[in-house]
Amino acid sequence: MRTASIAINAIIFIATCIVVLLYFRKDGAWDIENGLKQFRFFTVLSNCLCGIAALMMAFGQIRGNVSQFVFMIKYLGTVSVTLTFLTVLLFLGPTQGGYGKWFFDSDFFYTHLIGPLLAILSFCLLERRKMTFGNAMMGLLPMLLYGVVYLYKVMFAPEGERWEDFYGFTKFGKWQVACVGMVAGAALICVLFWKVCGM
Repeated sequence: MRTASIAINAIIFIATCIVVLLYFRKDGAWDIENGLKQFRFFTVLSNCLCGIAALMMAFGQIRGNVSQFVFMIKYLGTVSVTLTFLTVLLFLGPTQGGYGKWFFDSDFFYTHLIGPLLAILSFCLLERRKMTFGNAMMGLLPMLLYGVVYLYKVMFAPEGERWEDFYGFTKFGKWQVACVGMVAGAALICVLFWKVCGM
């Protein structure tokens, strides 16, 4: 199990590095602005968090001593990419062009599908350990921090500084419902992982 965890986490880290590096390439040339723009998306940020956590987990497993801090960082990363996966599955796929674009397009195949599934499998099968309910709810932190920034940039920032609502949460004029739904969904993910870790 330890060897499998090291291998999967190494794959997550290396694949994430490759994907992020490719964001800085456009039309066969390096494009720093295009790369930096990708960090507006929770998909990119959650996969970066998970990639860093995977590297930390792999080193911990190699040393034979995974600290609680490293475990929690991997947990936060796993919750975040799980939220990315389920948002595509339950919201973006049905409302924005179907699953082919969001799961199987070359830009999203790893960040929306393969990366999250590898993180979930490695965490649940190879790395889980019991944690308190309070610690489990810490999994909400990345989504809450991003949600505050996203809401401000989409709804309340000065006109010239606003982001487009690329997730479509305000498209039906019910952004409050979308906010509650995302928090509730993320909380449910945390509870599910808490239950799995207690098995």
